[in-house]
Amino acid sequence: MLIQGISEARTREELRDYILTHGCYSREENMRIYEKWFVNAPRYLFRAVDRKYGINEKILCDVGCAYGMNLAFCAPGAYGIEVEEYEVRFARSLGLTVYPRDVLNDDLSDLPMAEVVWCSAVLEHVDSPHVLLRKLYLLLEPEGLLAIYVPTIPLLPWLRHLPRLGRYFSGYAASDHINAFIPATLRFFCERAGFKTVEISPFYPGPLQFASHVPMVSRLVDHCVYIGRKIEAWEYPEKATRQVALNRTGFAFRGRMAASGLLHVSRTG
Repeated sequence: MLIQGISEARTREELRDYILTHGCYSREENMRIYEKWFVNAPRYLFRAVDRKYGINEKILCDVGCAYGMNLAFCAPGAYGIEVEEYEVRFARSLGLTVYPRDVLNDDLSDLPMAEVVWCSAVLEHVDSPHVLLRKLYLLLEPEGLLAIYVPTIPLLPWLRHLPRLGRYFSGYAASDHINAFIPATLRFFCERAGFKTVEISPFYPGPLQFASHVPMVSRLVDHCVYIGRKIEAWEYPEKATRQVALNRTGFAFRGRMAASGLLHVSRTG
């Protein structure tokens, strides 16, 4: 992929030199960050989604962007959201646009609207997956694309105890994860937050992607990619106690909404 987010770098060698000289930390720390986060960036899942949907040519919001390794390869207008100040400082020192926000709790209404939201390995960490998804919905332009990666519970969780192979089946159980999914529940979460499923696959990308539609086979691995599109003017089901609202959670309860005078409209710009 072309380096688009840093105008002074066009090759991998130039990117390395730029990070070493412009990174805001010591040369040793800049090198550590480069070798861990940038040398293989973007990772294969980002590349795979980009090959199919051209996400690096669109206005992309990278939620949980860390040091900005994806943003370095995205077109002008792309930006990241990151809660850790250490990572924000570094990404900004490279000239990347990163907002220091807690997506779940902070107001995002002043951020630019995005054509694509990339959210990798975040949903399993947050206190409220539904609130996070509603916030991402409000960040997207009409028909905007949501791309999510999460670890999932495999059909045979005991495989995580196998020597050498166990690490390929245990991602969902990491100590800082408080949510866990299977493909069917991930799809339900996203659709109930206002997205139309385009595709969902634990084998994305690769020759086994056809097996995503086979229920038992799709549960054999411990990760999943979800691609969905924002449904403009989406609402909760008719009998739901929630209603879409332009607020910090993306919804309000019907009785409370009437009392407070909140608008039940989606952000469109």
